[in-house]
Amino acid sequence: MLKVAQVFDSSVTATRLEVIIWWERRALFYNLALLCIGIFTWLSVLIAGSAAVKTGVDFEEPIAMIFGPPPYAIMANLCFQLGPFCDIVLFIRRPRVGLFKAVLAFSLFLTALPGMWAIAAWLGTIYTGKKLD
Repeated sequence: MLKVAQVFDSSVTATRLEVIIWWERRALFYNLALLCIGIFTWLSVLIAGSAAVKTGVDFEEPIAMIFGPPPYAIMANLCFQLGPFCDIVLFIRRPRVGLFKAVLAFSLFLTALPGMWAIAAWLGTIYTGKKLD
């Protein structure tokens, strides 16, 4: 298991295979980061989203809350695999840490977006005193 300080290390000169291995060693970190943000988002939508809407109205469809996360996780991992693919196609004898950071930041932002929307909606209802329909 990688230490957090090692996640962004690219000081190694590598072959194409070593670049792929570099990416794969970071897949667990990527998935754990998405899981943590995903849990926060799911709970935010459930709690803050429910508080932002009138009784009997769903902020998010319950079926999407149950069955949405697994396909999202699969798609996030498929998109993660574009990182090593791009790194191999545009090979420069070392892994592209900037690309990994961009993939991670974009994925975390995209995962957090529904939770941020739910919190913003809830804060809006507190400010205006009117719940969403």
